Amino acid sequence: MTRFLWSQLIHRRSRTLTLGVGILVAAVSFTLLTSAVATSQVRVIGTIEEHFRPAYDILVRPAGSFTELERREQLVQQNYLSGIFGGITFQQYREIRRIPGVEVAAPIANIGYTLPFRSVRIPITRFLSDDERQMYRLRQEWLAHGGSSSYQGGMIYVYYTTGTRFALLPNGLIGEVLRGGRTVPICVAFSRSKGHILSDSPFNLALRQGLYCYSKRTPEISWLPTDEGPLPGGEIGAYADVFFPIPVAAIDPAQEIRLVGLDRAVVAGRILRSDDRVVTEQVAPNAKYRTVPILVSARTYLDETLRVVVERLDLPSEPLFHKAFTSDLHAYRFLNRLQGHDVGKVAVDAVEVYDAYLQRLQGPRPALDYDGYWTSSPVTYRVLGAGRLAAIPNRNAREVYRSRFGGGWAPQENRDTQFRRLTLHRASNLFGPGNVYETPGVRVIGTFDPELLPGFSPLSEVPLETYYPPAVYPADAPSRRALGGGPLLPTQNLGDYVSQPPLMLTNLRGLRAFTDPTAFEGANRSAPISVIRVRVAGVTGPDEMSRERIRRVAELIHQRTGLAVDITAGSSPRQMLVELPPGKFGRPALLVREGWVEKGVAIRFLSAVDRKSLALFVLVLVVCAFFLANAAFASVRARRAEIGTLLCLGWGRGTIFRAVLGELALVGLVAGVAGTALAAALVGLLSLQMSVLRTLLVAPIAVVLAVTAGALPALRASRSTPLDAVRPAVVGRAPRGPVRGVSSMAVVNLRRVRSRALLGAGGLFVAVGALALLLSITLSFRGVLVGTLLGEAISIQVRGVDLASVALAVALGGLSVADVLFLNLRERAPELVTLRASGWEERHLSGLVAAEGLGMGILGAVPGAAAGVLLAWLIGGIDAAVVLAGVLGAGVGILVALAGSAFPALLIGRMTPPAVLAEE
Repeated sequence: MTRFLWSQLIHRRSRTLTLGVGILVAAVSFTLLTSAVATSQVRVIGTIEEHFRPAYDILVRPAGSFTELERREQLVQQNYLSGIFGGITFQQYREIRRIPGVEVAAPIANIGYTLPFRSVRIPITRFLSDDERQMYRLRQEWLAHGGSSSYQGGMIYVYYTTGTRFALLPNGLIGEVLRGGRTVPICVAFSRSKGHILSDSPFNLALRQGLYCYSKRTPEISWLPTDEGPLPGGEIGAYADVFFPIPVAAIDPAQEIRLVGLDRAVVAGRILRSDDRVVTEQVAPNAKYRTVPILVSARTYLDETLRVVVERLDLPSEPLFHKAFTSDLHAYRFLNRLQGHDVGKVAVDAVEVYDAYLQRLQGPRPALDYDGYWTSSPVTYRVLGAGRLAAIPNRNAREVYRSRFGGGWAPQENRDTQFRRLTLHRASNLFGPGNVYETPGVRVIGTFDPELLPGFSPLSEVPLETYYPPAVYPADAPSRRALGGGPLLPTQNLGDYVSQPPLMLTNLRGLRAFTDPTAFEGANRSAPISVIRVRVAGVTGPDEMSRERIRRVAELIHQRTGLAVDITAGSSPRQMLVELPPGKFGRPALLVREGWVEKGVAIRFLSAVDRKSLALFVLVLVVCAFFLANAAFASVRARRAEIGTLLCLGWGRGTIFRAVLGELALVGLVAGVAGTALAAALVGLLSLQMSVLRTLLVAPIAVVLAVTAGALPALRASRSTPLDAVRPAVVGRAPRGPVRGVSSMAVVNLRRVRSRALLGAGGLFVAVGALALLLSITLSFRGVLVGTLLGEAISIQVRGVDLASVALAVALGGLSVADVLFLNLRERAPELVTLRASGWEERHLSGLVAAEGLGMGILGAVPGAAAGVLLAWLIGGIDAAVVLAGVLGAGVGILVALAGSAFPALLIGRMTPPAVLAEE
């Protein structure tokens, strides 16, 4: 038997070489692909381990603070913190601190938005002329949302004279000395006449109008309706009052240092300490103020610019001008009706306004530039589809802006579209026992720059709204144009979609001053803490023990406090599309994207990646076995006469079975030895992670594949009869009807060799099934990862291996079709020569081969695509994209079948009658 096998291998070199190359390619490809998958898996797990842990492992929120959308989609809302004002008690916070395994428990207590105002300089000296009397109107306009929103501000007037001088009057007012020596009071009439038309609206722009008066001859005397004093350097101009929202929050500094390293971000003063106290300061003989320790942010994220248009007004004659200008009834209307022309612009950025406010805070007296604070509700959404939401607007009554004194002023931005319900906690503005002012002031301990905080992985980023606003970016071209290509940032609108992060941080001692009901109406003293961020001790990565530690701590927190708990370890930002309705001041409707947090992404991926690796292993193994089985069947079919002759000579069926299978095993062994050396070389060349043991497995895998794939063909050979030595290779029933063309003849030929056609189609079925499997794997991950940054990073790493596996399957499927067609041509050579002799041209015969390839392609690719769509539906659901993928898969399979028929079709030209008769 051994001598027979060696003789077969030696004397049938072409067949042996063909089988050997097939086994070699199959074994090496299987080994390399499994090694590539293993290498990719190692990289994926490394990526997960590297980005598994965010800034905190557990997020604790008040009970009932989860939205239905968060619960259903396993999400944490990006804007969540800006809508939570209290809900957790100090007792619950202390209970969390005592839970075993809690390494850090960092609370945040959102206090609210204060609305202090600051005056900013508007110099106009460069726009002055040499005229004796000059009047300028300064038209203020705030630009927000990348310049797409425009809010009108109050108008300011500047009167400047070069020919007359000012004099102080006995009543403290200012008079202008006219020609002839007569002195008339000026400037005060503007304020008196304005009072006749004021309304009680907090948005009344007349409240923000003022008049400044200067004389070149008496620069030391001027009319300035502000406490700021003259502009520095003798500048001529005005001050614009700006209301600047300042969110205030309380933290535990010691815990923040351990959580985010807050102490390393301090750029001036010192870090806020947990034991810094609220102190009482004597600021006047009969007045004491309580001051709260504050760590103030060096940055503001407000997206606004104040643009001031300077207009020079056309003045009437001097008698008419002074008559109207000094009238307590008509001065205001007179100035508002004057016409003029623009001479220039002055722009002031929100950063400049904030910097001026910071300078004021550094003064010796405590800052009390607020009259209460506002809390806001969360943004609510309407679900439009998978990953797409619409923010629901909210309307606030004007009454919410009214303070206890002054009637209440509010920035014009608050007339725009709002998304949050506002609640005003008015300050009492009263003196209590010991002449202590009940409304606390602030004293700055230090300044911190949030940009100096240590960065966290963007793949596992969780909301840190204590220091940064949510990242909200335009998602389509119109939105990018509206926002000038930048992100959507906060504005002076307290109910806008994006909120400022807290610019002032106090400690938990200072928090009690803001939650005192005697100082602030409706203050939440019982449960002032908004959220608690928890880091668990002993967590080293996504290993089972670390995950169990996090789960156990989260469970204990919920059991002991009843609070809502989110496990954020292993989370990743998921891009959500949010539709915002148009604003009322120019901003169009926007489509924005923001990174909500999807929980448990890394954990679910770890379990999914094992299933994916197993699926790829099985895929490659099945494709290789199919290819080898087809090659083995072709070898047996080519030797039918030889096998029939051996049976005539007395060989038994068992001997035939062992001979055929032994030959395949021997070819597999030789190919495996060669493949071992080839695999080792390719592993080093491609930098794959494959052990020596796995390299040595190439030979056994080759033998096993050869024996497994050859078992059925060997069994088929053992069932041959002696008549096969003389029986024609192709025997089939004649068709019932006439054959009228190439297509019908191709169908007849495929029906004559059903098993062979099904075998060739089976290879394509597996190839298209590989495409379907890749689609199903992608869809199975889609439920976990699509839209998350971690998932996108991981998919980039594994996609090459997936495509390599599918490419191998498609290539082997095409080779299977080509092998079947080639054998068909060899066996039907006399028929084809007869057709040529009867007048068929070579193009007709080539078309016949292509039609047979197309038939096998349809027979294998269409069911394979249907199986792929079905598998995708079972794993991740079905939609138009899945159906399109099935259509594309079927199309690829059919094209591969046509490509596989190209080489056999080229051999028709070599089939001449002499060559065929000689072979017969």
